[in-house]
Amino acid sequence: MLTDEFIQFRKEFLTEAISLSDAKSTEYTISDEDRLRNFKHVAARLGITPQQALMVYVLKHVDAICNDAKTGKQFSDESFRSRAMDICNYMILATALHKDLTHTRGNNDSNTEPYRSGSSASSGSRETQSEPKEWNQLKRTK
Repeated sequence: MLTDEFIQFRKEFLTEAISLSDAKSTEYTISDEDRLRNFKHVAARLGITPQQALMVYVLKHVDAICNDAKTGKQFSDESFRSRAMDICNYMILATALHKDLTHTRGNNDSNTEPYRSGSSASSGSRETQSEPKEWNQLKRTK
């Protein structure tokens, strides 16, 4: 691929990845304003760090891409391209999460501790609950 083709491909890929991230964010954040809510919530439920929770999501896509590389086959409705976009978006989220937790906890070493309900690492003063109260407000639409 020539440089001009690559630059155009990259631009289109990243634009599509951003749109994909924006479309999925409401579902994963349970309509919360904190774009990192999902990782903090899952971490609190499982007693792991938010970074570990995020990496589970990333590795799912990495494993699928590795399988595709080994077998040349796709076994789900997710394409190689969409998985690559998800990984790209997760790396942006990982960087934001690292910044968020480093800022709220004070240093990088404390980011290895499991995330607990009521931890001060979430943005703002709202506690992380095992089941978000926002779920009670969600209504199914036809």
